[in-house]
Amino acid sequence: MKRILAVLLAAVMLCGITALASEPDGYVATGGWIIDQQTYSGTWQQAYLQILNNHSAAIHAYQNRTIEYYLSDAVIQVPCKPVSLADITGDGIPELIFMEKANEERGDLYIYSTNGAVVRCVLYVPGITRIGYDDAGMNFDVYLSSANGGTLVLEYDEFEWPWTLQLTRNAFGQYTLLNYLRAEYDNSNEDNDRFWQNGGLISYNDYENMLQTLRNGRTMTLSTYTMDDVSRYGFSLDWEGAASILSGSTVTAAPQSGPKADGVMGLTIDKLATRKGPGTQYDGGGTYSVKNQWIKVLAKAWDSRNNIWWVKCEIPYHGEIRVLWTGWKRFDHTTITLDDLMEEVWE
Repeated sequence: MKRILAVLLAAVMLCGITALASEPDGYVATGGWIIDQQTYSGTWQQAYLQILNNHSAAIHAYQNRTIEYYLSDAVIQVPCKPVSLADITGDGIPELIFMEKANEERGDLYIYSTNGAVVRCVLYVPGITRIGYDDAGMNFDVYLSSANGGTLVLEYDEFEWPWTLQLTRNAFGQYTLLNYLRAEYDNSNEDNDRFWQNGGLISYNDYENMLQTLRNGRTMTLSTYTMDDVSRYGFSLDWEGAASILSGSTVTAAPQSGPKADGVMGLTIDKLATRKGPGTQYDGGGTYSVKNQWIKVLAKAWDSRNNIWWVKCEIPYHGEIRVLWTGWKRFDHTTITLDDLMEEVWE
């Protein structure tokens, strides 16, 4: 475990050394730790698709898992979604963020971005999750703690050794290490608990205050995260969903013989304003920012008052699944059709 942490920390710290004048386009010397130093031309959509294709096997190896965790005495199973398209720099163009399976049953994090001319990798962090250990394997959180992506935070809990990286974006658009926090808990005797910041021992209060400051500054969450000790489980898209969005076409699934009682996946084209039943006469269920995400749709129902179709969805929210109704218009009808859905009849 300590060797893994040492390698991970070295990888990120090396990103902070001064740029060499001989390097093309101001690319920061990283000692090879930004493992992909290639630049990708074309539109950012084309470049991201090429990168996804280059990493397809490793991304699929990571996503071909079902993460299981416990919530309110029930076993919840959720798919592993290792990809995100999120605008973390505030320039109107999303970054490509993904996890892939690496050596030692671990997952590596990549972030790619564009400067308007080319796309390149701006962050590579090896081994930030450990897979193959049920919910313990996906317990990571990635979020911004300042406007326009100036500061990026990675938190990861692995048994008794949680660590946190606070990274800042430099003039070349890359993320370099600003702060590194680590704790080592001794469950047999809390007097033996130890806490570090950038390699130096600090008090428990200083450690907790630093963590709370980062969390209070959260402006945007990139990972799908939860609170109350429920495991975090990845990003918002699988490989197929991201490729579909970037290509502007649908990645088709195997033909279906008829409606499926356990639901089918559909791509949202808007945030989901929901009701607890299929019509505006039912209580509201909240609005969820899940645009461009694949959501399981369970059933359809006809609203005779307004002459529209509503669909029943499973919406992930803070570690639980909320089953609510939303308008059919909020889904990309090329990814799912009404014929795919079981029909419910409401009064």
